[in-house]
Amino acid sequence: MEKFGRRARSREAEKLAVRYRKFNLPALLDAAVNVTGLNDAQCEFLSFANPRTANCLTLGIKVLKCVEGQYNKALVLTMSTGQEIVARLPNPNAGPTFYTTASEVATRQFLRDRLGVPIPRIYAWSAEESNAVGAEYILEEKAIGQPLGSLWDKLPLSSRLHIVEQIVDIEKKLASITFLSHGCIYYQSDLESRQPRPSFALVPGQNRGLPKFAIGPLTHPKYWQGKRALMELDRGPWSSIVDYALAIGKNEIQWAEEHARPRMNFQRSVEEPETPGDYISMLQRYNKLVPFLVPPSLCSEQTITVSHPDLHLDNIFVDPQTNHITSIIDWQHVSASPTFLQRPFPQMLELSQNAQAECQVIEKQLLDFYFERLKNVDPFRWRMLSEPLHSLKAEIISLVPCCWDREDLFSLRNAMITALAHWNEISGGGIKRPIEFTDKELEQHQNEMELVEGVSMILHQLQEDGLISLGGMVSPGRYEDARKWNNYFKQEFINLAEDEKQRELHAKVWPYQ
Repeated sequence: MEKFGRRARSREAEKLAVRYRKFNLPALLDAAVNVTGLNDAQCEFLSFANPRTANCLTLGIKVLKCVEGQYNKALVLTMSTGQEIVARLPNPNAGPTFYTTASEVATRQFLRDRLGVPIPRIYAWSAEESNAVGAEYILEEKAIGQPLGSLWDKLPLSSRLHIVEQIVDIEKKLASITFLSHGCIYYQSDLESRQPRPSFALVPGQNRGLPKFAIGPLTHPKYWQGKRALMELDRGPWSSIVDYALAIGKNEIQWAEEHARPRMNFQRSVEEPETPGDYISMLQRYNKLVPFLVPPSLCSEQTITVSHPDLHLDNIFVDPQTNHITSIIDWQHVSASPTFLQRPFPQMLELSQNAQAECQVIEKQLLDFYFERLKNVDPFRWRMLSEPLHSLKAEIISLVPCCWDREDLFSLRNAMITALAHWNEISGGGIKRPIEFTDKELEQHQNEMELVEGVSMILHQLQEDGLISLGGMVSPGRYEDARKWNNYFKQEFINLAEDEKQRELHAKVWPYQ
């Protein structure tokens, strides 16, 4: 078994533990055999003495372990016939058991069969850990084509524009069906015995000729992380943006009251801990702000559709001869959501911070082309995403789930303070601000901002230079080099301090310890 992986510089042991997935490989291969129709004799094991060896071979089956992802284990199984099957098994941190796999399968079938979106076919799946494999799994066809990430920089501008045009057309397909509520897609039969809240129908008349689908709870880990998984929280579905925005605030308050504990946030204070009360107070202010973030006019014309939240280059596969998009992968956690809450443009089109001038010009051309094309094929989405302060309003809502766990109260507070600074534009004028921050809170926030921005600038530079990606993930082969670079830049950051007390502070706030 060929193994490629990634290692986290920050809290390595903890992050590895939540990605540990025990499963029965022989049973998984048996499931693949059943899919292909090969007989058992062709797949009799020659040896399974050491399942971690790079050559864990079976008669007629080659097993290749793919790059370790954040939420899944993935294996490429090459059968004796040459057929390649991808086996994916969700890690414990992937989201709720059963729901995560059940929703992904239903979503992919709905989008593939109903809308013709190019998604790898699913051969077999199980959302039950009690199966012979001992884990949930999906067996699917290998994505056709090559990852766009391996080709993008070599393509001429005309080819890139052609691919962007196809992306907009696929997004138009996704937006062609509007849903009644905000949540994840499931088979109705999968929800009937498990869903504590009533499930919602998709859209009247959309289920003819297909298995019966329904809208159920969201599966993204941020709604289930840690003790949340054991709590009765509101995870949808919802009929409006306001219902969702208020629910996530109330969920976090309920979690914080029961499980949050005081902690030191050295970016904010070296003497006073950050407390659950601080968090709850900010969430209560957030809930008062929600009606102004989502005005009635927006609610009346909201559209709930499916969108892919992570369209980076390696999730898009193309035919290298024609540059035609052949597959789009990574549909785990995808939901039907209001356009207001969706990414304004695909991740593949994000502008680089420190790219050379020529590259920046090309990137800007591609992004402008995307929006111009979007304006023509989906004017409602374009108008929604072009609304003044849309990104700020959506950001505030997006920062709420698991804000305490991310140790990022700063970003939520900063976005809310920014909203108050633009209050007349947000409220339409003539309305008193529903919340305020004290002078002491604003002073503390300003001091924290100076440290946060200093660290952020260095971390982004490390990523742009290809040394350490944001989040601290590096490939095993580059781990020692990354460790050396981390120690070097950490010391450089410490040396920026003006006195010994500040040196100690800089050492404590460096994220990759």
